[in-house]
Amino acid sequence: MALTPEELERRKAHFWTRTAQYRSLGFDRILAVSAVLDGLGQVEGPALDVGTGMGLMARELAGRGLDVVSVDVDAEGQQVAGVLTEDPALAGRIRFTLADGAALPFPDGHFGCAVTMDALHHFNQGATVLQEMMRVVRPGGLVVLAEFTAEGFALVARVHESEGGSHAEGPVTMDWARGFLAAQGVVEEATREMSLHRVAVFRKHEALRTPPAFAVLDRGGLIQALDTFAKNWLAHDGCWFLAAEERYGTQTAIELDAASWARFAAAEARRIMESFGIPANGGLESLRRALSYRMYSFINPSRVEWSESGGALRFFMEACRVQETRHRKGLPDFPCKSVGTVEFETFARTVDRRIATTCLHCPPDEGARGHCGWEFRISRVP
Repeated sequence: MALTPEELERRKAHFWTRTAQYRSLGFDRILAVSAVLDGLGQVEGPALDVGTGMGLMARELAGRGLDVVSVDVDAEGQQVAGVLTEDPALAGRIRFTLADGAALPFPDGHFGCAVTMDALHHFNQGATVLQEMMRVVRPGGLVVLAEFTAEGFALVARVHESEGGSHAEGPVTMDWARGFLAAQGVVEEATREMSLHRVAVFRKHEALRTPPAFAVLDRGGLIQALDTFAKNWLAHDGCWFLAAEERYGTQTAIELDAASWARFAAAEARRIMESFGIPANGGLESLRRALSYRMYSFINPSRVEWSESGGALRFFMEACRVQETRHRKGLPDFPCKSVGTVEFETFARTVDRRIATTCLHCPPDEGARGHCGWEFRISRVP
């Protein structure tokens, strides 16, 4: 039922009276909304505001040039928010929509960002609301959660009590919401506190385009595909080297190969760390994890072990497809030590710049027998 013009004016006046009361207690709730969005960088629209309230967040988003849809289950509250939106330019960019955050009436990936402020504690279905917010944000978009600190909740309760009312805190807290999204694999980009609020910023994973032929593969099929790609990658590497050797000679080809690995090993390490959540400068444990995801793991049997003291990590390539192919042809080991040194040193230092690499054995070392071994330690020199 629509509020009368008189009731709308009364509620509008109450909003400004309460805003002034908050300000007298040292809290400017209008500036607080602006502070929540500051520091996010470029935010793309359209924007979704979950929990209209009095329209503070919707107006701030619109004031930053975004088209905004603000949803709430309180029809009367949305009417008041509409009346409070007096600037025609802002009103033209905001659509107040009566909707439950747990069942948003929008398609997947419709919004560039979704924000909820001072509403988490009102949610009855916190998990569903957060899942819905993530669903309707496009890949790469932001989900921003803002909620009162304990001090902020105490101030709000004090103001409500001065008016003869109360302000209850529901079961959904900021800590719970952050933990829930983290468990869903959503990346938390930043957290901070300001203006009696805690803010957490999440970014939705970029969508991966899956070719139709691979989209239908089961786990075994996907592993087979990885094995095929790894072998093709190695074959391409070999073809590249042979072409360089035919044109420039073996020594120059080895030098070019080393220069190529200096670039590729760094790029490979960075991509592995980003893809599998391996922290930078995480020491030998980060290196151990990164080594396990290399393409080589599908091609050459290998093992990793710690020294008895735990101060060194050792990696052994126990068989090498390239060297085995040469042996079958009656050829001697390929002298790959100089290239391997560049490769493993670069990979390790990209994971953690403190890591020093030592070659334990690698062809043409006597006794290497086509295998290689490497030791990694944390160096005192950064």
